[in-house]
Amino acid sequence: MTASNIEAAVLQERDVRVIVSGIEIACRFTMPHGTARGAVLLVPGSLYSDVDGNYPSMNIRPHAYADLAQQLGARGFAVLRMAKIGPGTGSRTIDAEAARRHVDFLTRVEVARAGLELLGRTIPTRPIIVAGHSEGAVVASLLAAGPADTGIDGLVSLSGPALPILSIFREQIAAMTPPGVAPDMTMFDRTAAAIRAGETPSEDAKSDPQTAMLASMPEPGIAYLRSADRVNPVAALAQVKVPVLIVQGGRDDSVPSTHADMLRAGRTSLPTVVATFPNLTHFYKVAPPGLAPMQAMGLETQNDPAVADAIVAWAGDMGR
Repeated sequence: MTASNIEAAVLQERDVRVIVSGIEIACRFTMPHGTARGAVLLVPGSLYSDVDGNYPSMNIRPHAYADLAQQLGARGFAVLRMAKIGPGTGSRTIDAEAARRHVDFLTRVEVARAGLELLGRTIPTRPIIVAGHSEGAVVASLLAAGPADTGIDGLVSLSGPALPILSIFREQIAAMTPPGVAPDMTMFDRTAAAIRAGETPSEDAKSDPQTAMLASMPEPGIAYLRSADRVNPVAALAQVKVPVLIVQGGRDDSVPSTHADMLRAGRTSLPTVVATFPNLTHFYKVAPPGLAPMQAMGLETQNDPAVADAIVAWAGDMGR
């Protein structure tokens, strides 16, 4: 039995649900033994993930959120982790008309707020920390930058991006160009401009390898991307007044370490700590040298507990 599995065996977990705009969303508490030394809301990233951080519709199962919750639970923190709505994630539509609001990215902030309220009602302890992974880090920033009475004591940006979503796609596509070849981003830029303007991507975009997947998305998916792309992650994090921990893996092929640098610079003099882990992936797995990006994404090994250790140490320093 691995160390993480041993931790899971001695921790109490309980399934709960929240309902936001016509959708019932699966959540799971991880409870430490004894009195909790703090509480963490874990906000998921993009794509359709279940409460454990697996992606059933893609058959990718890194279980990153389960690992992190169990590691934090073993260190005395109560954790509430949430699914990202979609097929196979345990979410359920109960009002189709109301559920249409979920095509707007900002509805994700309402979902996170519902999780925060549930956490606060269930775990009467401080500090209360919101930890958002990848796209969830942007959601967490918008939540924490809201009214001063949110009750949030600190924010953890887990592999959070510094660029809007369409700019991230552009960066990723350009990075796949063979070394020594200047990437031709003409079709991508034209397609991104159309999406931002509320227009339908061209038929040519649907056959171009750079843009085929993006341009062929159903309209609700494109509408979601359009609304998400309006948010500047650096500006959002700069509005967060509580202490921030930026966590970044050096082997992250989805959100490179330059994003952590940009997020840190945007914080200027606000209380901010950066924790960098050179050998860790987007899901905090140790990646062997030379591993291809898709192979790294599919790793099913346990999260490196160093990330949980960094969060616990930072949370302890916040109160000093």
